[in-house]
Amino acid sequence: MTKIRFYTDVPDTPALMQHLISQAFSRQRSVTVYLSDRQQAEQLSTQLWQQPVEGFLPHVLADADHAALTPVQIAWAPEQIRQDDLLFNCQTALPKFFSRFRHVFEIIGQDETEKAAGRQRWAFYRDRGYEIQHIKSMQSQA
Repeated sequence: MTKIRFYTDVPDTPALMQHLISQAFSRQRSVTVYLSDRQQAEQLSTQLWQQPVEGFLPHVLADADHAALTPVQIAWAPEQIRQDDLLFNCQTALPKFFSRFRHVFEIIGQDETEKAAGRQRWAFYRDRGYEIQHIKSMQSQA
């Protein structure tokens, strides 16, 4: 069964994403970051390319020809999903395909609308018996 991890009250979502993706990459895991639209995907991609050389994270937008060969894919549509290891959900909606992944990471910022949507997803997972781990804010990971 898919394991769910919630990061809540995150003050800097891109910084947390970079940290978590880096950890996953160092463990040779496949990552899909699921965002709301292409613009958000391009913004995250730009941020990941700005890492220092020793922190390089090979990644690609999910609609690129070579996406299947890249360990970190940034997607915004269900048909772009090519792997089933780690999913970082950065959308307010519950991805209908979440259960195909081994682990789902829910990243919830400090915006009240985002928090309310996160609570609904939490209740959905809980009510269906998924194992949920909760980590409050990025500072608790330092």
